[in-house]
Amino acid sequence: MTALAFDFVSSTSPSQVHAKRVPVLVSKVPETLTNPLESLSSNDNFACSSQEQLCGEGLSAGTSPQAMLRELGDLIAGRQPAKVLYPLIATDLRRFSPDISLRRVRSIFNGEVSRLWDDEAMAIRMALSHRHNAKARREFARAAAEMAKKLAEHGVPLSDDQHQVVQSLSAEVRV
Repeated sequence: MTALAFDFVSSTSPSQVHAKRVPVLVSKVPETLTNPLESLSSNDNFACSSQEQLCGEGLSAGTSPQAMLRELGDLIAGRQPAKVLYPLIATDLRRFSPDISLRRVRSIFNGEVSRLWDDEAMAIRMALSHRHNAKARREFARAAAEMAKKLAEHGVPLSDDQHQVVQSLSAEVRV
């Protein structure tokens, strides 16, 4: 295949411009199924194109935004229907990305998006990590309260400082 190029040098007068055929530039690296020419854009946060490229930190190759939103929904409200989860997930995501719409959350949740923007990907990761951290803190507080209860049953008293720490942790469990 050829393309048109304009030849300014061979014209005899400045007003005459001649078009000539030139070959189209061809890539030196042929595209194959195992070696695509296309590299990931900055918006392809959840895909891995080759063995050399690492997926995001702490994400496996199988983690998709849809799976992450479903996990976030489970952390927020357990086994609720999707219609109930959309506004709850959107509220969590808006803390980290205020411009995300309910419709966009629904599209990501259902796997209907072809691109995920950087701020959306970061908001999903941040909201998910926030929920995981809150769950871990609640579990730690429950374990501390249980430990204090077992110690009291066995006659080992807590110091005033230890008692205050357990009380502050148990306040987190109630919240």
